[in-house]
Amino acid sequence: MTLNERDLLKKYISFSLGTWLRTLISFFTTPITTWLINPEEFGKATMFSTVYSILLLVALLGTTNSFLRFFPQKSEQEKQTLLWSCLIPPVLLSILASLVVFIFRSSINTFLVGTSDSKAHVILIATLMTGIFQTFNLNLVRSKGRAILFSTIEVVQSLSQVGFILLYALLVGRNFYALLYAQLFSNLVALMVGMAFERSYWFPVKVNRKLVLEIIKYGYPFVFSGLVWWLLHWIDRLVLRLYTNFSEIGLYSAAFKIISAMNLFTTGFSTLWYPFAYEQYEKNPENQTIFKRALDYVAFLVFSAGFLLLSFKDVIFLLLARSYRPASAIAPFLILNPVMITMAIVVARGIDFSKKTYWFIVSDGTAAVLNLAGNFLLIPIFGARGAAVSTGLCFIVVFAIEAGVSKRLYPVPYDLKKVYYLVAVFVFSAILHTFSQNLFLPVLSSALGLLATIFLYRSEFSKVLSIAADFLKTILHRK
Repeated sequence: MTLNERDLLKKYISFSLGTWLRTLISFFTTPITTWLINPEEFGKATMFSTVYSILLLVALLGTTNSFLRFFPQKSEQEKQTLLWSCLIPPVLLSILASLVVFIFRSSINTFLVGTSDSKAHVILIATLMTGIFQTFNLNLVRSKGRAILFSTIEVVQSLSQVGFILLYALLVGRNFYALLYAQLFSNLVALMVGMAFERSYWFPVKVNRKLVLEIIKYGYPFVFSGLVWWLLHWIDRLVLRLYTNFSEIGLYSAAFKIISAMNLFTTGFSTLWYPFAYEQYEKNPENQTIFKRALDYVAFLVFSAGFLLLSFKDVIFLLLARSYRPASAIAPFLILNPVMITMAIVVARGIDFSKKTYWFIVSDGTAAVLNLAGNFLLIPIFGARGAAVSTGLCFIVVFAIEAGVSKRLYPVPYDLKKVYYLVAVFVFSAILHTFSQNLFLPVLSSALGLLATIFLYRSEFSKVLSIAADFLKTILHRK
């Protein structure tokens, strides 16, 4: 094992330790919510989040990308102007969007929560405004490299959200408003924390008109790729709204939230991998071994986690209220999201290195179109399970396109045969977990999938165990 591989694994384990608190908060928020809010109300909150996410994406107009791109280039004084110059376009767009929401409030409320007599449109407008500022709040702290403050803000936001859900549900009402107000309240709390530590960047307000135009020119193309990404990740909820009821949407969202805990693995790895990969490529583009070995380790880890999650999904969903237990049959194919995307983060770097990033729009766009077709085909037959099948399979498409293109642009000798073999095993096992009424056969299939993963990546398995043991000994020795 090379020094780079060992260092990379140690760095990842070290980085992951800092995310456990957020993982615990995220993982237990959904079960707590399910005991307080029934699936129908949860489904209404999900539709609110769906519309909120697209409005936020459009209103931001790619200015967050401009901020991250220009921040390192500016002097300390210019950075203060940069923040508000980036904020002006999304604030103006959010005002325009708010006017549209207010004019069509009756139709929007009916779509969101099933009745025109609702305050959902008012909360949507307020959440959009605070969401814009909170997005830049996090990006400012991130750009300054203040990792502890960044994590603190995220933890504070998660805790305040859970706390408000509990207070509202227990003292006011166990309905979707608890989730909607919690999102708004947590945005405000997190924003105040960030502003308190970075007051000099927020006040006084400084805007450079010339810089605003430069920000828009650089950022607006990212809206199109963002819309494709949004379609890939959110279209299932919209189609579910057309063909099913709010209870079905609530079950689907609960399954997605439980599985999303595994996405922290993806987030943690991407934070580490991107700068490491670019550094290795700049130092020695011919050294492709590290990229091949990275895929081997990542494939072993994500498939192992995926098969374990499949095997114990019914036990995990016992944490949820009884009315949400059917969501366990929706979850299997959704696990393909973190599994395939984490591996794509490794293999797709050839697209970045060659600067042909339009291939990301091609991969996401193709998957989004297929997902749309799949949802319209499967949801009327299988409901939320059909949405999960379509969504999960489309992430395989994303991986396949990006892996194939990247290999041609930067010919790393990835061992993709192992990956596709395990993908086939995983899909077969997920089908059994989704549709089979037999309790034993699905668990047996996922257990065999885990054994197949360990066998195919037995070298990586032994080395990961060795690294983890050494790391644990180091921690215990320090104590």
